[in-house]
Amino acid sequence: MGRKDAKYRSDKCLNCNTPLDISERYCHYCGQLNSTKKITISDFIEEFFSNFYAYDSKLRNSIISIFSKPGVLAKRYNNGQRFTYANPFRLFLSVSILLFLTFSLIEGNDRTMPKSSDFLDLKNDNDSIIASATVSGKKETVTYKNFSVDSIYSQETLHKSSDNSYKKLKYTLTTFRNYHIEHPDKEISFMLQDLGFENNTLNHFLASKAKTFKTNDIEEEIKDYFYQKLPFLIFLSIPFITVIFWLVFYSRDINYTEHLIFVYTFYTFIFICFILFNLINLFSPPFQNFVSSVCSLLIFPYYLYRSLRNFYQLSRWKTILKLVLLHPLFMIAFIFVIFITFIFGIILK
Repeated sequence: MGRKDAKYRSDKCLNCNTPLDISERYCHYCGQLNSTKKITISDFIEEFFSNFYAYDSKLRNSIISIFSKPGVLAKRYNNGQRFTYANPFRLFLSVSILLFLTFSLIEGNDRTMPKSSDFLDLKNDNDSIIASATVSGKKETVTYKNFSVDSIYSQETLHKSSDNSYKKLKYTLTTFRNYHIEHPDKEISFMLQDLGFENNTLNHFLASKAKTFKTNDIEEEIKDYFYQKLPFLIFLSIPFITVIFWLVFYSRDINYTEHLIFVYTFYTFIFICFILFNLINLFSPPFQNFVSSVCSLLIFPYYLYRSLRNFYQLSRWKTILKLVLLHPLFMIAFIFVIFITFIFGIILK
């Protein structure tokens, strides 16, 4: 005899005490099975697997819909088909946790901290400090006339350089980092004074952050750093991005929450792709850059276009026009979030 048999049914729900008819298999108020039968091991196992299958089927349906029918999951969920699919926010949160776990797996595999013995024999020479770098057993001395990221320069020397502001900033950061490697015990104020840099807030900030770099390949480190922080930035910017969608695709029939559900499903797809990128980087690093480039330039824009078409049901050219309008607005939202996180010291600790 199963727990669903009529002989075990009650005239009230054991969970919420709602009056029930003997013909009702489930409580019409809370949904609990209408049964007075004592639970057995077989009942317990059956209930566990039925609940697991229900969750698993929702997850499976959601993932299949996200990849095969862009934007359709959000539209169907907003239209009331919520028993078939997983909650978009819960799904997004679960995928976010998995993504951060994959970042923790690949963190530290890319580069190792160089030894302080790679930078030797510092000496002062008027406008600059010359560094002799020992690389692969070969010792080379580089002066300010031939700028190198392995050298240490004074502010006056960098100021006299004909390089653009970006390169001067790069040489400033590597100067601070190289000096710190040679003199790890010296305070930032002393270093700035020794190098002839102004003892101001900006130079203190640059010097403190330069210490955290693992190598002098500043561009690559910043790129890797912001790639790892990108999910965090996206997570913070989602409310602002949703406002952008609400403004660009304004409709009285779609409220803010429905736009938000669309954004969650779209970024769930992006985060799943990031997880795949990280796994590729973990097992086949040479292919990671190629795959990420293809996705960024081709797959992501096309996926967003298809999502917009399916969700907002606009014509092709209206969708393309609004898609073009979205990109600069996205950049403004990201810049705003980056600015806020820098102000509160969240990103670079």
